This record gives sequence, C-alpha cells and structure tokens, in this order.
Amino acid sequence: MKKLSFPNRITIELTNQCNVSCTFCPRQTVGMCIGYMDKDLYYKIIDEAAEHNPVKIVFFFRGESLLHPDFMEFARYAKSKGLGPIQFATNAYALTPDVSNELLGTGIDFISFSLDTLDPELYKRSRLKGDLNQSMDNVKYLSEKCRERLKAGESAPVLQVSTIEVEDYLAGQTEFIEFWKKYVDDVRVYYEHDDKGCFRNEEVQRKLMEEVPERKPCRKVFTDFLIYWNGDLALCNYDWRGGIKTVNVRDNTIQECWDSEEYEKIRQMHYDNEFADGIMCNDCQHWRIDYMQSGFLGRMYEGDLSRKRTSD
Repeated sequence: MKKLSFPNRITIELTNQCNVSCTFCPRQTVGMCIGYMDKDLYYKIIDEAAEHNPVKIVFFFRGESLLHPDFMEFARYAKSKGLGPIQFATNAYALTPDVSNELLGTGIDFISFSLDTLDPELYKRSRLKGDLNQSMDNVKYLSEKCRERLKAGESAPVLQVSTIEVEDYLAGQTEFIEFWKKYVDDVRVYYEHDDKGCFRNEEVQRKLMEEVPERKPCRKVFTDFLIYWNGDLALCNYDWRGGIKTVNVRDNTIQECWDSEEYEKIRQMHYDNEFADGIMCNDCQHWRIDYMQSGFLGRMYEGDLSRKRTSD
C-alpha cells in the first residue's frame, strides 16, 4: 500500500440524522451529536477536491443524506466542478416522486437503496420508524423514470437495492432478489457487521481468515478520506466514533489533514501491524476484502435495468 498524494474517494456526511432507525444499525450503540453540514464547510471541501480531479464523492455515512435541506444544491455543485462518480445510499423513505424528479437533474451517478425485505411486518420489527410500502413505491417510481431516460438516450443513475444477510431475512431473500431485479441495475446482499468493522457471521469470518490469514495494511487509510458533518474526520466508513482527533477540515485543508502527523502515524501502524489503544483498526476485519482474490464480499445479482440490457 502506498499513500496517494490526495485521496481519490471522499465520503461526506451531510447529516447523521436518520428517519428510519434500524435495530441492527451501529447508531443504536454509538452516542453522537446530531447535526447538518453547513454550506461554507461543504463548498470548501468540494472546491479543494475539484483541484485534484478525478475524485469520487460519496454523500453517505451515518445518516439519511436526503434529509439535508441543501442536498440537491450540494449535488449539483459537486457535479458542476467535475467531481465523480457521485454516489449515495438511502432508505428511500424521503424519496418522494417530487424529490426523484429533482434528483434526476443533479447528475448523481449511483444510488443504493437499503430495503432488506418485502415483508412490511418484518420491516417494522427491524425498524423503529419508516414505511416499507412507501419506500418501495418511491424506488419503483424512480426506476421507471430512469428507464424512460435511458430509452430516450439520456443519462440516469445506476440503481442498486440491497439486503443484509441476517437470519430474519433469509427465508424471503430469494423472493426479494427476484422482485427487485425487475427495477434496478443490481441487487446486493451484504453481510452484517458491528460498529467496529467485524462481521457477525462466523462463516464469513472463517472464509476471510482462510483466504487472508496474515495482517496487512488497510487500503482505506491510503486512498479514502471521510468527513463527519461537523468537519471532524473518520478513519473509514466503519469508524462511527471518530478515529482522527487532532485535525479537522474546519481549521485545515484536506491536503493538510491528509499529510498530517496523526494520519501518518496511523498509516505507520498499518505498516507495522502495531495499533495504539482505541484505534478501531486493531479489531476490524474489512481490510481483508481488498486482498481477496474476488476483491468482493457478499453477492451481486444483475437486474433488468442493467445498462447492457437497456441498450438492446
């Protein structure tokens, strides 16, 4: 692993507020102040990132990005600066038809929908809020609009629907996959993990250990940059508690943070495989994915909205 001169992927947490509180989500065990990124900070981040294109932008971390009142403006601005691909994940609860119509004009390249099940009662048991039927209708509406745009030769975001491989969802997983294949480019099955980056499935843990038995440096601290809504920094998208304490993008540039002494010390920990107390990297298992032959963990199923099929 070699550090990039500037990160090629920046995750921006526009807000850590959420409108669908999942029982299995790390937010249930992590205490955090709820807030929204302000405009000045956002534009500062985007303007600097644009000086280093190409840079991928991800509008998603610990909350529902669509709840930010300036989401559309923020997305359009990032696209106007040549950044991309621009991606985000959503539970689709706030993705009303009006929101979908505006979203399609922002130029966002990829959207992943976290829905997990087709059973409204099961959905209610695993969510403290939300409405599965409404979220499903919203995704289907956006899917139809994307299909219309593709047929007209216009651009449209790649759509993905995902589920987590937990016991409650297994019985209906095949039906879930086949249903959503009609509406999206891909259906993704993820494995459940905790708020320290460890998989809960013992079989998954065994597979990772067998294929990559020796500890190696994690790619993310050499290529990725993650910003909380208030400008503080995370080590990676599994770091819900904030692993970088002494620098932030409120008072520093991205470049200054990226080259900071603290960041370099963390990278050296990965080279030496010696981690300080409190660094989540010590227990994390996700780093192994980049060393697997497949470079991928979970399962992916191609859907009917696939660009290859749509062009036929």
